[in-house]
This record gives sequence, structure tokens and C-alpha cells, in this order.
Amino acid sequence: MRILQVPANAGYGGMPLHVLTLSKGLAARGHVVEILCMGDGPMVSAYERAGFKVTVVTHLSSKSRRDPLTLIRTIRFLRAAVARSAPEIIHTHGPRASFFMGLTLFGRRRIPLVASAHGSYSQFSFGHETEFGVLKSKARGLQYRWIDRLTGRLADLFIAVCEATRKDIVEGLGVPEAKVVVVHNGIEDHRADAATVKALRAGLGYESGNRLVVFVGRVAFHKGVGYLADAAESVLMKLPEARFLVVGEGPMEEALRQRAEKPPLIGRFTLMGMRTNALEIIAMADLLVLPSLSEGLPLSLLEAAMSGKAMVASNVGGVSEVVVEGETGLLVNPRDSDALATAISSLLNNDDERENMGAAARRLWEMQFTADGMTGKMEEEYFRLLAR
Repeated sequence: MRILQVPANAGYGGMPLHVLTLSKGLAARGHVVEILCMGDGPMVSAYERAGFKVTVVTHLSSKSRRDPLTLIRTIRFLRAAVARSAPEIIHTHGPRASFFMGLTLFGRRRIPLVASAHGSYSQFSFGHETEFGVLKSKARGLQYRWIDRLTGRLADLFIAVCEATRKDIVEGLGVPEAKVVVVHNGIEDHRADAATVKALRAGLGYESGNRLVVFVGRVAFHKGVGYLADAAESVLMKLPEARFLVVGEGPMEEALRQRAEKPPLIGRFTLMGMRTNALEIIAMADLLVLPSLSEGLPLSLLEAAMSGKAMVASNVGGVSEVVVEGETGLLVNPRDSDALATAISSLLNNDDERENMGAAARRLWEMQFTADGMTGKMEEEYFRLLAR
């Protein structure tokens, strides 16, 4: 089968990484996979290093989007790219990719179009007002709602990464239930060895008595990093040996750095910026925390589960499908720093419970969130679509 994967961007984030994992899995099963990126970014070279032919749409810079001819140029470019690739299946990831590819295929030779929703229009209803502004956030929410509704008409199959997203698409947009299928994100097994973890932890200056809490994700308001800092202050008042480590970059990074230079966070709340060894950092953690205000199915939680780590997270989107309350971690309401601090303190104070939750998380990953399992389910949906 010839498959064209179309990610909406090539930034170093959850969705482009998912495309890489899926493409590698499909190629290992004997399929021919090409990748068409709707913009340039660091993942382009990652795709190429993995052996994939990559085409980049260069017409969609922030400046060119204001040009009324951009839409026409982009569709012409995409039609030529599709003709060269001659795929049997096209799989888009993200609203922008689904929008442009849907229009590209409309009224022409029919190639089955699969569209993955890694979030949904409702994502911008919660938590993005600080990063984008209230009006722009609402406008984007309406834009994504319109695109998702259009995608529901143009695509042959909608893939939701979790049950919450499936419900959002079916009940919120009226897309026929038979057209929406849940295929959970999956990740490869990359457990770091004990020697590497020990050396990394020592290199960062953490002592054996320190309890390390790690956040991995975009350093932005909708990821709840401000609430994490509030919770950290409360935790450190009672557990001064605790340490907090933030891995990622984003618009709140500088403000958070300034806050981390003041007591009680100074020397105990560290921002590392973007790192390519996030899995090793998670492996050296005692606890992974994700206090997001909105989510789909976050890869950082899957990475923590694969690494056998207990988790504390906000009960939003598909989070509860990974963080099973009382089994693999603890759930709190979003925007509640007090509840977040209580949950973090509870698990840091109970080694046995934390280790049992980590072991349960690993078992859950093995059953539901492996890369091979995800690839197999996606392959089944592709074949089912072609058979129709």
C-alpha cells in the first residue's frame, strides 16, 4: 500500500512525533510511506533520517497567508505532489492539513482521505486566551470548529486519538458516528538503562534524597505551568527536598524563569528548555505531572507510562484513559493548584504507592498504547477503507 502522511506542521511536538512513529511502523510492515509537511521545521530532517521521502509546502508562512492567492498556489502545489506520490491512502494530521488536502481532492480522482483529530475545535475554548488573547482564541476556536465540520464531510474516515475527542467530533459537530474511529496514540519501547539514568541524575546535581517531579510539554498557559509553579511552592514548604524540572519551551518560559529565581522555587524549580532526551529525563523522575487545561491524548503521559512512572494530571480530554484514578496516578481538576499540590505531596510521601502505580502504568501501556498496537489498528482501518 502506498500511503501519504500529511502533518499540519513539522515542529518538535506530539503530533509530528506521532506521524514519525506511525510511518516507521507502517514501513516496517512493508508499506511505502511518503510524508508531505504543511510547513518546514526540525521534524523534516527527522523524517528524512528515518528514510522517508519528504515534501514541504513552502507557501504557508505567516506572511504569505495574507496573500489571497496563497490558497490557489497551495492547492496547485498539493495536487502536483499527490500526482507524483500516487498514494492509495492519504492521511492528514491536524485541521490545516485536513482543510487543504480536503479541498485538493474535492471533485478530482477519488483517493481515500483519512483525517486524524489530535485535539478538536473545543481545545481552543479552554486555556489559550493568555497565549493568543481572548478574541484571537475565540476566533481560532470557531475556525477549527468550521474546519473540523468540513473535514467530517470531506474525509472518508475520522481518526480520534481518544474517546473524549471522538465524543467531541460526533456530538459537537454532528459527524456520523460510523465515520469516527478511536485509534489511541502509541509509542515505541525506549526504556533508559539504569546506568544512564543514574549518570543523568547525578550530572544534574540531584541527590538520592531528592524527589524529582518532571513536566514535559509546551511551556504555555494551556499546559497549566503557572498552576504547577503555584503547586510547587506549596509542596516545597512541606517537602523542601523535592525538586521540580520543566522540559520544553514556549511563551511562558521567560516569566517562569524569573519566578524560579525567587524563594521558595530558587534552586528547586528548574527550566531545561527543549531537550531531545525527554524519555531519559522522565526515566529519572519520581513523578510526572501534567496540569493541562486542555488535551487530546498527550504523548508525555504515554512516555511516563511506558517508563513505569506514576502520574498526576488534570482530568481533561483523554487524560483519564492513561491516568486511571488510584491505579496509574491521581487526577485533579484543572486550574486547581491546591489539589495539584496535595496530589503531588501524597505520592512523593508514599514510595510504595508511587511504585505500584508506576508498575500498573507500564502494564497499561503494554496493553493499549504500544506503537505496534497503534500501527496495526491504523493498518486495519486503511484496508477496511480500501475494501469499501
